[in-house]
Amino acid sequence: LKLQFLYFIGHKVVWPLHMRQLILLALIGASSAALLEAPMFQASGGDWDKKFVSWMEEGGEPFTGKEEFHTLRLKVVKRVASWASEQLKDIPSIYRILSWMGRASGIDTVSLAEDLESLGKSENVDSFVKKAKATAERHNSALRKVRKEGEPFHPLGEAKYPYWGFIPLDKAHVVPNGPAMTWTNRGCKNNMAKAVWNEQHTEITITVTATECSALHTGDVYMLMTVDGTHFMKLSHEEPSHTIVWKAQRATTAVDYDLNKKGIRFFAFIHDEVQLMVDLLDTVQLFLQPEAGHYPDFPDQKVMEENIYFLTNYQKIKPFMKPRNNTGITGVNPDLIQTGDFIGVIRLDGLDPMLAWAMGSTTGHTTVAMRDANNELWITESTTNSSYWPVNGIQRTPYNIWIQQAKAAGYNAVWAPLDPAQRAKLNVTAMWDHFYKSEGLQYGYHTMLWGWIDTVKNNYPCLPPDFEACLEWNHIEILFPIAAYIVPSVGQLLYEEAWNKRLGTTGLTAAEMFMYAETQLNMSSDVIPTIVEQDSWIYDTTRYGKPVKGRSMVCCVFVCSMWKAGGLFGNDTVNCGELTNLDDYDLNIFDKTKMNSGRPEICQINDPENQNCQLVGPYTLNFNNYNEAPIYSHMAEKCPSWIPGEGPDYWGPGKQQGTC
Repeated sequence: LKLQFLYFIGHKVVWPLHMRQLILLALIGASSAALLEAPMFQASGGDWDKKFVSWMEEGGEPFTGKEEFHTLRLKVVKRVASWASEQLKDIPSIYRILSWMGRASGIDTVSLAEDLESLGKSENVDSFVKKAKATAERHNSALRKVRKEGEPFHPLGEAKYPYWGFIPLDKAHVVPNGPAMTWTNRGCKNNMAKAVWNEQHTEITITVTATECSALHTGDVYMLMTVDGTHFMKLSHEEPSHTIVWKAQRATTAVDYDLNKKGIRFFAFIHDEVQLMVDLLDTVQLFLQPEAGHYPDFPDQKVMEENIYFLTNYQKIKPFMKPRNNTGITGVNPDLIQTGDFIGVIRLDGLDPMLAWAMGSTTGHTTVAMRDANNELWITESTTNSSYWPVNGIQRTPYNIWIQQAKAAGYNAVWAPLDPAQRAKLNVTAMWDHFYKSEGLQYGYHTMLWGWIDTVKNNYPCLPPDFEACLEWNHIEILFPIAAYIVPSVGQLLYEEAWNKRLGTTGLTAAEMFMYAETQLNMSSDVIPTIVEQDSWIYDTTRYGKPVKGRSMVCCVFVCSMWKAGGLFGNDTVNCGELTNLDDYDLNIFDKTKMNSGRPEICQINDPENQNCQLVGPYTLNFNNYNEAPIYSHMAEKCPSWIPGEGPDYWGPGKQQGTC
């Protein structure tokens, strides 16, 4: 059969480039089963923390457990990128495929023969060719296009929407000793799973069967998860059934409760394992800087272009960012900037655009201007020290220094002056008192993710083009406890204290909180993050690196808190912990006379299409829904921002009418 096929491709076909692409890309499908041997696709056992440390060290990113959060984030992103690259090179190398395609002599039949081993089971040559073509169509996005100088950015493969494409769909929850569950998928139409405890209640046998599996589909990849473990599997025409022995790793009452009530979750990935690696690589490329780690760190040009592509195609807020004529400092007279004025920022580094996408803002960072008793202008903010910013926590910086640091960091920053009537409300002394009480406090990691979660389903971002695949509570409910088990400090920092405060508890783990909410409060666990963040809550944090009790404030919360301390909101009850970047600058508190043609002349010359004055940055930044929202009690506490199946709903009726 192999000889027949080699003769067929070598002598009977004239190979145009697109056909060579199809067959060569089919080789990826032929070899892609090798990915299931990678660590990502192996069943999880115990000692996850040790495995994580070992995995990081193997990739040259040693983990000590004492890293600052931003340092840990960078290490993990770099390790994931190198790991995903290694997996793609094993099936075989993308570059090797490009090399094959570039050969005028056609296909290297020796190399091809090696890679055709797993396709040799086809009934005949015709069926093989059909399967190869169909497989190639599905794997087209795994081929890296050769980017020529001057061409607009495009992702690694040919897929238009690869970012976060590894977010899986929730297909079934299989409770041990419960009924069998069924579902449909693209590769295999009919799927069924059943789980049974052994007599000792230490192991669960999971039986999975699939029927009506297409022979032309590479198969469906699944991630099975509980708060106690994970397992990856693939259902296909060649492998339509599995029997999995699931060993209980942490026998606690809460883990047992979760397993017996909510079962083993079956998440199905949208793409096959090859495209998953491409999706993963494209996503981490948003965050990677070639020389990251050296202050001051200006974003790499290709990384900025990739982030603009991401925002343009995923967030779809117009006008889209584009290069500015003046890529440096605009030269606005600092005397024009006054106490209480807002400055919004986005740095095209992966993190800011990701946060902007989730929040529905065009910024990823916010600051507020202040003038002291000597009329010196300061920029106050809550941020973190990093490869591009020298100081950690809540801080103030003289404007003339801040603007130079902003330029060096690659900030795109826009100034929004307060309306004179609003500024007249401010008690500047009270604002400075609030700042001094907060100065030096750690950035508000505790509350970073929960201010924008107001609803059970309609705040989690969804993927284009159809927005059917969304981040869901069911993902968070599983992934966060696992992350905390691997790196306990991450759980303590990102959610455990915040969720405990919402339930009126202390020291409970995620699984314990879920059980407590459902058994003691008659509250579904997905309601926990929607509970309003109270400005009166005090967290275990640090001040200048030393443990203290204090507020936990991210950038937009800090800006709001400064306005609140100054009396801007009057008698309205406002919990600043619920406000996002968009909620800061959409407030109807800014000076309309300083917009568009009312801007300083230098702003109009540098950015003629911007309604506001851009202070610095290589790309244009425009505020969406700027200066439109009313101030009202309990604002931004229950506002939806996404509609699954439809897309972003950042500016819905509740925001417009002041009812959410």
